[in-house]
Amino acid sequence: MKKFILVMTACFGLQAAFAQDAAFTEPESEGSLDFVVTAGRTREEAAKVSAQVTVITAEDIAESGATSVTDLLNTVPGMSLNRDDTGAGYSVSARGFSSLDGRKKVLILVDGMRLNTLEGKTQMAWDVINLSEIERIEVLDGGASVQYGDNAQAGVINIITKKSGDAKTDITVSGGSFFQNEQRFSHHRPMDWGGFTVSGGHRGTQGYQKHSGFDTGNGELRGFWDLNDSMSLNANMGFAFTNYLFAMSLTKKEFDDDPTQNARLTTDDGSSMNINAGLNWNWAINETMSFDLPLSYIWQSVRYNDPTMLIGMTPQMFNMRPKITAELLPGGMGLRIIGGVDMLLAFNETKASMDTVKGTNPNRQTADEFSIAPYALVNFEPLSILSLNAGLRYDAAFVNGKAHKWETTMMVDMNDDGVPETPYPMSYPSDSKSTDWGAFVYEAGLTVNPFDFLKVYAKYGTQFRYPYLDEIMSIDYIAFQYTMKTDIEPEKGWTVEGGIGLNYGGIVRLDGNYYYIRTDNEITSRLSTAGGMVLDYYNADPIERTGTNIGVTLTPGKYVELELDYGFVNAVFSDGPHKDKFVPQVAKQTLSAVLMLHTAFGLSFGPTALYKTDYYAFYDDDNSFDPVEGYFILGLKARYVRNIRNGGELALMVTAHNLLDTYYATLAYAPTTWSGTETTYFIDSNMGRSVNVSLQYRF
Repeated sequence: MKKFILVMTACFGLQAAFAQDAAFTEPESEGSLDFVVTAGRTREEAAKVSAQVTVITAEDIAESGATSVTDLLNTVPGMSLNRDDTGAGYSVSARGFSSLDGRKKVLILVDGMRLNTLEGKTQMAWDVINLSEIERIEVLDGGASVQYGDNAQAGVINIITKKSGDAKTDITVSGGSFFQNEQRFSHHRPMDWGGFTVSGGHRGTQGYQKHSGFDTGNGELRGFWDLNDSMSLNANMGFAFTNYLFAMSLTKKEFDDDPTQNARLTTDDGSSMNINAGLNWNWAINETMSFDLPLSYIWQSVRYNDPTMLIGMTPQMFNMRPKITAELLPGGMGLRIIGGVDMLLAFNETKASMDTVKGTNPNRQTADEFSIAPYALVNFEPLSILSLNAGLRYDAAFVNGKAHKWETTMMVDMNDDGVPETPYPMSYPSDSKSTDWGAFVYEAGLTVNPFDFLKVYAKYGTQFRYPYLDEIMSIDYIAFQYTMKTDIEPEKGWTVEGGIGLNYGGIVRLDGNYYYIRTDNEITSRLSTAGGMVLDYYNADPIERTGTNIGVTLTPGKYVELELDYGFVNAVFSDGPHKDKFVPQVAKQTLSAVLMLHTAFGLSFGPTALYKTDYYAFYDDDNSFDPVEGYFILGLKARYVRNIRNGGELALMVTAHNLLDTYYATLAYAPTTWSGTETTYFIDSNMGRSVNVSLQYRF
C-alpha cells in the first residue's frame, strides 16, 4: 500500500511540475509526413528522432494492394508477421524475439491508444481498424519502454486514423484463390463542428490447408469536435468479430508430402468478438502548452471449442493517459518537456467446461491487474544540428488471481476413437493469490543533422515487460490443480544502438541501425507433464541479441522504384545450460525486395521477393534437432489507376503470391510429449500459390 501511495504522489507531483509556460504542440495524431508522433509521444521532426521510424502513408496503402494491416507491416524492415494455428491471428517477430512471444514485446497502438490486451492467448484485433480509414502507420524499430511502458521492448506500431481533409468515400472489393474475399467501405465527412468517419469491412478465406478457413468483419464510427479555439474532442466506437477453424499441425513427413492436408482432421473451431471505445480531449492551454486526456476501453470475448472441451475468455481493459506537453525557448534553444501518467486496469475471466454437455458447470478463474506509471521525457536542441533526448519512468503493477471451487465429471476417450465414454471425477477448492511488480526504466539519445538530408543517431535505454495474466495463472486439467506462479519475474534488460537516416532529393532513401539487446528473465513456455499436462511459463536464461535492420528505397526516375529491406539478428543464450545456443523460432537473416515500374498511362507493375534463412523449432533450446528450412517466396503485383469524373479515382490491383509454389512453415515445434517424436509444423493458411484481384473506387 505504501508503494501505491508513493506512486500516486509522484504522478500528481509530476503533472503539477509541468503546469508552466512552454510551447503548444499539436495532438499526437496530427502533422505532416515530415513529422512523426510515435517515438516521443508528441509531434516532432522525423530528422530529430533518435530511432528508426518507418511511415506507411494512405497512398502507400492504396498502392500496396494489401487486404489487411498485417500484410502492410510485413513490408517494414525488421518486422515479421506470421499467421498462428487459427489462420486468423498473427504473431509478431521483431529484433530476434520469436514469432510466438514477439507479439507480447511489440506494442500496437491506434491513435496512441493501446490495442494489446494482457491475456496472451487472445488474438490481436488487427481488423478493428479498416484500411480505408488509416491516414498513416508509424513503425518504431526499437525499445520504447520509457515512452510507453509494458510491451514496448522490441518496437511500437502506431496506426493513425484520418481526422481532416475533404469529404471522401472509399469502396473496395477483392477476391482470389482459396476463396479469399474482401469488402471495405469508409466515408469521411468534414462538418462545421468538426467531422466524422464511418467505416466497415469483411474479410474471409477458405484457407490453404484443410480446415483453416476464417472470416472477420469490423465496423467503426469516429467523431471529431472543435469545441472552441483551444479545445477539441475525438471519440470512437467500433467492433470486430472473427470466426475460424483450427488447422492441425503436420509432421515433417506429412508436410513434405502435402502441406495442404489436415492429417488428423479436427472439428475444433473458435470465435472472438472485440468492442472498443475511445475518447480524447485536447486543450491548448496557451500558445506554449497543451494537455491531452485520452481514455479507451476494450472488451473481448474468445471461445475455443473442441469435441471434449469448451474454453472461453473475457478480457477487458481500461486505459487513461493524461499528458502535458510544453515547449520552451531558453536562449533561442529548443526545449520540449512531456510529462504524464499512464494508468491501466485489466480484468480477465476464463471458463472451461469439460462436461459432456458443454457450457454446464464450467470451472472458472479470474484475474485483474492495475498498473500506474508516471514518466517524463525531455528533448533539448542546443544547436540546430544537434538534438538530445532523455526520459525516465516508474511503472508499478498490482495483480490478483482467484480460482473458484469446481467439481465435475469429465468423460474421457479411453479407446481413442473420438467418442468420450469413461467418467473421470475432477475437483479443486477455491484459492486466491496476489503479487505486485515495479520497474524503473530510463533512456538517453542524441541525433546529429550535419546536412538537411542526413541524420545520425545513438541511443541507450533500459526495458521491461510484466508477465501476462495467462503466464502467471494456469490450471492443469489432468492433475486438476490451480496455480498462480508468483515466482515469475518481469523481464528486464537494456539496449544500445546507433543508426543513420538519409533522404537525398527523393532519389535515395536509406534507414539503417545496429543494435545490441540484453534480456534477463525472459518469459517463455514449455509443456510440463509432471503430474498432468499444462503449458508452463518460466523465466529463461539470459539472452543476447545483436542485429541490424536496413531499408533502402531507390527512385532514379519517375518510372522506376526499388525497395530493399534487410534484417540480420544473432539471438543466443548468453548463460546457463544452453549457453551459446540459438534462440528458437528466430531466422538469422531476412531479405525482401519490391521493384515497381511506372508507366505514363497509370499502370505500375513489378516483382516482389522474400527470403528467410533456417531457424530452430520452438522448444528446441538445445538446438539438438535439424533446423526448419528457410524459404524464398516470389510474387508479382500490378496496379492500374484511372481518374474519372468529379475527381474520383478507380484503381485495379492484381497480386500474385508464391509463384514458385514453395513449401514453407512459419511456425514449428520441436518434439515434445504433446507433439510426438517428429518436429511439427503449423502452416500459413494462405501460403500457397495464389492470385488476388482488388477493385477500389474513391470519390
